[in-house]
Amino acid sequence: MSLYISIDPGIKKCGLLLADIQSGKVIEAGIASLSKFYELVSLWNEDYNIVKIIIGDGTNCKYIENQLKRNNFLNIKYVNERGSTLRARFRYWEIWPPNYFIRWLPKEVLFPPENLDAIVALILLEDFLNYTFIWPDKVDIKIWL
Repeated sequence: MSLYISIDPGIKKCGLLLADIQSGKVIEAGIASLSKFYELVSLWNEDYNIVKIIIGDGTNCKYIENQLKRNNFLNIKYVNERGSTLRARFRYWEIWPPNYFIRWLPKEVLFPPENLDAIVALILLEDFLNYTFIWPDKVDIKIWL
């Protein structure tokens, strides 16, 4: 397995995603507070062999990078996150299509019922690798706040 972590940094929380590049599948996803994100990254690093960490270049990206480098995560790359939150709304409906009655509405007026931080992390990784990942049904977005 060749595993990447993608992080969408924010002001108070960040979206995190663990994906296998070889299979093209999402392994785990979550939303963590800035004070707890490193615990999740460390846990994933203990359980898996992480190859690279991708970070969105927006809010708090330097804080995230410094926390990771302080703990010897050195293979870090930035990706432009401009427009990623809006694109995550559309990607959400691709992964979890709306029910029969709602699907006839334009996607522009639909707001996903869940927090999009982990989906934004997916968008960042897909942009970085220029590849669309599969989100298996068994993968839920966990929250560590």
